[in-house]
Amino acid sequence: MASRGVAAATARGAGSARAVGRDARATRGTARAAARRARLDDGKTNDDDDDDDDDAMTGRRATLVGACAAAVMTPRARAMDATANVTARVYLDVGACEGAANAARALGDDGGALCATPEPFGRIVVGLYGDAAPDTVRNFLALCSNAASTPTLAGTVFHKIDKGNGYVVGGKSGSPRLGQVSALSGERFSNGDVTRASAFEGRHFRPGTVSLALESAAKDGEYGTTAQFLITTGPAPVPSLDNKNIVFGRVEQGLDVVQRLSNEKTFKPSETARAYNALANLVGDSRAGKAKAAWIKPTRALVITGCGVLDA
Repeated sequence: MASRGVAAATARGAGSARAVGRDARATRGTARAAARRARLDDGKTNDDDDDDDDDAMTGRRATLVGACAAAVMTPRARAMDATANVTARVYLDVGACEGAANAARALGDDGGALCATPEPFGRIVVGLYGDAAPDTVRNFLALCSNAASTPTLAGTVFHKIDKGNGYVVGGKSGSPRLGQVSALSGERFSNGDVTRASAFEGRHFRPGTVSLALESAAKDGEYGTTAQFLITTGPAPVPSLDNKNIVFGRVEQGLDVVQRLSNEKTFKPSETARAYNALANLVGDSRAGKAKAAWIKPTRALVITGCGVLDA
């Protein structure tokens, strides 16, 4: 009798364990279904037939990004974020020009008139860390000051949207006629931050992190002083950028505008092109990397229509 009682208790325990397992699997299934629905909802932001839904979804996604970022921040990251000292603020007004796939044809000849009436996206306000990266911040303030005979970000474009890693890049050096920044040269734009180890301690752990995009500039063949900067889009941190770029600010207003930039379409290669690229990469053909770099270029000009310095 005792043996039968033990066996029955064991069976009841096993049944309870199986029930718990089923409940856990059901919970995970519900979570996966919710994630799939969220991804489908995100896909709606690219539906060109319903702009009102796009704007609403972008706003909700920006709110979700902020919440997710707070959840993944480590105690050390939260401490760094809380103590980062904003010494100055700038704004970037952003818009888009249609038909800018060929920048040389689409952009104006008057030094930055990208199109007569860009589609307005909104304003991004950036708080700058002058104590952590003094030279980088000084240069960025100069680019936003609109002073005569000084290179400016006004009329330039965001030339990379890296959806996979979660950031957008602007400030490429070149011809203002092509939406690029005049080369930074001379003692005025020297940047001692690139030689200071402490300037590389900032982490790309939150959406809206702004950093000097040294790695991107190197890939674009820019050596020495560069104006390239990136803004992370979230919701996840981007540790692959840590120790390579100089974090010098954060988006204080307009994260929804950053999200709208990140949702813009990029050039998409065909399956055949992807296969050839994979083969070229396998055999060590250097052209594979260059070709793949085009996959993160936006299909239209995403323009900084204006910029300026705000009161700190």
